[in-house]
Amino acid sequence: MKSLLACVFCFGIASLAAAQDLDRGIELYRKNDFTESASVLRKVVQQDEGNARANLYLGLALIEQGKASESEPFIAKADELSPSGETKTGKARLAIEKKEYAAAEAALKDADGEDVPYVRGLLQLNRKQYEDAARDLDAYSQSHPAHAYAHYYAGMAYNGLNRPDKMLTHFELFLKMKPDAPEARKVNSVVRAVR
Repeated sequence: MKSLLACVFCFGIASLAAAQDLDRGIELYRKNDFTESASVLRKVVQQDEGNARANLYLGLALIEQGKASESEPFIAKADELSPSGETKTGKARLAIEKKEYAAAEAALKDADGEDVPYVRGLLQLNRKQYEDAARDLDAYSQSHPAHAYAHYYAGMAYNGLNRPDKMLTHFELFLKMKPDAPEARKVNSVVRAVR
């Protein structure tokens, strides 16, 4: 009986730790620390392959690192385990990264969650629908001011609209948040040229 109680107790502690790691991984993703987020979430998925949210956010963190092919099985697993509007948003984000814009548009029809405007804005930006992209990405960046890449892509959309004032605002915010990002050098040169 004591060994059964000890097993139940250990299982409870392990479940609590996994839940805390999941929350931490998602929080790191929201703070644009995609490398650390992927590291934490990978451990959660290794402990529990059936955790749909861990699979989804691991896939999203990998996408943001430019690792679309590596992210694909995690996004697919999340949608298989627990199909939802949130997993459709993840599928749309992956499709955009793979330049499969029709698939992204189809996934967005069933998408739900707070990141839909960001993903829709990315699709519009890639389709050179700059006005729609700027509207969605600007709105998303206002509701998620700490999302560095929302500012980066909003700046890109405003660049496409020839709105240097708005482009500069978003690019400067991006550089303040992610001075070491791979895009920072290019953004810095654009900012210097416009000033």
